[in-house]
Amino acid sequence: MNNNRTIHLVEIPIGGKGGFIWNRLHGEREDLCEALLNDSAPRFDERKPVLQARLRRLDDALDRLMSGSYGNCSKCGRAIDETGLDIDPALAFCPDCWSRQLGITAQEVSTTSH
Repeated sequence: MNNNRTIHLVEIPIGGKGGFIWNRLHGEREDLCEALLNDSAPRFDERKPVLQARLRRLDDALDRLMSGSYGNCSKCGRAIDETGLDIDPALAFCPDCWSRQLGITAQEVSTTSH
């Protein structure tokens, strides 16, 4: 009996652009972990919850990337605009679902941005 088993790895969907998205998300995650472990500034306690929330968003985005659902809204499933993902690669919602999440209408968003 041969005990040498070959394990075949499934191709991991790391996103387009040759893994750029994976590297960007993972790099920011590494930086945040480093900051959480090493930051001893007096105001760090105020920043810690914000950094931890960002870390959770990055982990969620990496999970979506691995599952193949990255770039789609987590609520409605529609595609998230490339521009938005370029600005924040951890975006989980399309603009409509995001505004609903915040409790504002799309018209309020457009009038406040001008």
